[in-house]
Amino acid sequence: MSKTTLTDLQHKAKFWRDDISFSQEVLGKPFDFRTTWGIFSPEKLDDGSLMLLDHIDFKADDDSIDLGCGYGVLGMTAARACPNGEHLLIDKDFVAVEYAKLNCQNNGLTNTQIMLSNGFAHVPKDRRFSLVMSNLPAKASKEQHYLYLLDAYDRMEVGGRFYVVTINGLRDFMKRSFTEVFGNADKLKQGKTYTITMATKV
Repeated sequence: MSKTTLTDLQHKAKFWRDDISFSQEVLGKPFDFRTTWGIFSPEKLDDGSLMLLDHIDFKADDDSIDLGCGYGVLGMTAARACPNGEHLLIDKDFVAVEYAKLNCQNNGLTNTQIMLSNGFAHVPKDRRFSLVMSNLPAKASKEQHYLYLLDAYDRMEVGGRFYVVTINGLRDFMKRSFTEVFGNADKLKQGKTYTITMATKV
């Protein structure tokens, strides 16, 4: 059995430091992505986000927020599907924010804004959204999930929709917490691994 040496690893690291580039279709149209190691799902779009996008009812004039945007696929898709709206992509990871900016720019999306924010903490108080989207991280605490929901409720227009994808282990929590905050919860799809849940501000 061959042994990996320090020199081998140093040589590989030169390539690991390069950006990862790939193209992938989203809702039937291609996007070009640049990512890096250390960001969630850097080599291809994750199945949860793709499943979520298949179940969002986009409206041409939606103003959206991609909560925890990573390198940007949810917000980018909203920007393309809702050309009359403005679309905010936020993440607490500065590396993710830089790549989301790059991906929006490289794909010619001019109706987007990308910013560093821990949840809604740095989002302007007067900004309102008709569409909220999130691939909620399983490792976040329930307290953090509640803060996302409560802050989103305060910033959403009446009739606005909040779509989330979670691992199946969180589906009961999402149904309960959405109902507590919004007064409603609708399970749109449950697959082997992920569940899509939506709430509406009434």
